[in-house]
Amino acid sequence: MSPSLDTRALNRATLARQLLLDRAGIPVLDAVAHLGGLQAQEPQEPFVGLWSRLRAFDPTVLSDLLAGRSVVRTHLMRRTVHLVTADDALAWRARHGTMLRQRV
Repeated sequence: MSPSLDTRALNRATLARQLLLDRAGIPVLDAVAHLGGLQAQEPQEPFVGLWSRLRAFDPTVLSDLLAGRSVVRTHLMRRTVHLVTADDALAWRARHGTMLRQRV
């Protein structure tokens, strides 16, 4: 049986997994992939979210990834707009496309 976490340890683990405990020193694309998507209802939201999570965040890198279609803003979970990697967007659409077409 796995050891159980107390409330504080669970809180710390959750924040670390979401890159919110310490700013990470990873590339923007890796951060987006790791997070599985960022809220992007408004175009500036992913910039703020990544700035909060990455040590040396450069907004032009995210702009370039968007322009090059390595990351995309699209309707996914709960019909809200998220920023995800292009690979994740394709995988999500392949698996949930029928449901999304019926509800959107």
